[in-house]
Amino acid sequence: MYRSRHKEDLDRRTLNFLSSIEIDDKILFYDILCSKAHVIMLYKIHILNKFEFATIVNGLDQILRNPERLVREGFEDIHEAVEAHLIGKIGVDIGGKIQTGRSRNDQIVTDIKIKARDDLISIIFHLINLIRLLLEKSEENLDSIMPLYTHLQQAQNGNLAHYLLSYSESLLRDVERLFSLYKRINQSPLGAGPIGGSLLPLDRKMTAKLLGFENIVSNTIDATSSRDFMIEFLSDISSIMITLSRCAEDLIIWSSEEFGFIEIDEKFTSTSSAMPQKKNPDPLEMIRSKTALVIGNLTSVMIILKALPSGYSRDLQDTKLSFWNSIDTVSLSLEIVTGIIASLVVNKDVMATASNASYATAFDVAEELVIRHKVPFRTAHKLVGALVAKAIQNKEEVPFKSLSNSDVKLILEKMKLSMPPAKVIHIIKDMTPQKSIANRRSEGSPNPRKQMKTIKKYRILLDNYHNQVQSKKKNIEYVQENIIAVINQIKTKANSSL
Repeated sequence: MYRSRHKEDLDRRTLNFLSSIEIDDKILFYDILCSKAHVIMLYKIHILNKFEFATIVNGLDQILRNPERLVREGFEDIHEAVEAHLIGKIGVDIGGKIQTGRSRNDQIVTDIKIKARDDLISIIFHLINLIRLLLEKSEENLDSIMPLYTHLQQAQNGNLAHYLLSYSESLLRDVERLFSLYKRINQSPLGAGPIGGSLLPLDRKMTAKLLGFENIVSNTIDATSSRDFMIEFLSDISSIMITLSRCAEDLIIWSSEEFGFIEIDEKFTSTSSAMPQKKNPDPLEMIRSKTALVIGNLTSVMIILKALPSGYSRDLQDTKLSFWNSIDTVSLSLEIVTGIIASLVVNKDVMATASNASYATAFDVAEELVIRHKVPFRTAHKLVGALVAKAIQNKEEVPFKSLSNSDVKLILEKMKLSMPPAKVIHIIKDMTPQKSIANRRSEGSPNPRKQMKTIKKYRILLDNYHNQVQSKKKNIEYVQENIIAVINQIKTKANSSL
């Protein structure tokens, strides 16, 4: 349809190679919304008369009511398909005016931004729901004593609440990043034209306001060719997926028979084609692989953009698939993880047994030596390490239980420490996993009292975020209502003047 200079149609294979029509249905609604704002502006600056305006808007509404009737085959993209359909229905004399003062270059990036704005709000809602659930589960598991791991080796004792709160904190930062991103997405490129603006007195601020944008992207080159908001969006949601992947890895390990700390609901597990006893955490495994795909999409978009000259290039078309696929993947992943966490069964007794059989109190014993007996930490570290080695050598199932007074005395003598062995043994026997956690004083530790303060603080923060994103959603909903209202006002004036 756009081949004004060319004497021949596109080769069929070339058309298929160039076309993005298969994925453009995602922006059909947004393209029509954008077009309505554009024709309102054209009417307001007297490019369209009342009859032309009403005819174009009615044609757009018909497409929206019956999208299945829109012929897609043979077109390069949804913009061309919509314009061709419109001209076919109302004629070129009127339909041919819809693209006045507009190029596909500013049109497509505006459509993408409007959709991205909706997608961003949806993802924030998903995040808030997941974080609320994590806080709820944290409160339920303040007494779920379990080892904390570094290098997948038992390190210190903590509780399941501590792990869940760590995911909450990470995801809260993702919410903050998305709110910051919203400001940069919410700038209108519409009216920038192909690259250098228009001779027409286009009112870019009018269309920006109609579409709910806070402002315009001023420079027309930047407006049509920049996709840094896509990089930022993909980077932010890649961060979300990395947190979900780490969470998935923990849940996979903890649900194994070797650990048995948790059980994943059957609704979120698969079976084996050969082994009837298996209950495989396949959705969690897919979270890990989907994370790699989302990161790969971010890399793809950055590589596409890295060497483009200023101004629109067709390469930009291929950023859409990576962008939308990632958004869909992250949205579904958040829903899946939320469902898994909500139905999770926690085996508190199994976790407590693992903690009681662990040497994870060793660090606490060392710190007690520092507190009670003013022993330098490095000395305490060496002493407790020697005690652990001796206890392991004695092959007792319960940590430190086999240590006798003479064992401790011998180690103290080798280290030339004058401390009475009984005092060391008293600290060791007194240090249970429960007492270890309850005695933690530093901010952000697994101490249940400190965790409850954190949970309350995060709930207040989430309520604030929820109110903010709800307000943004209402503003966007108002955009659609306002465009309809403005159109109806213009139509009413047109009818009354007849």
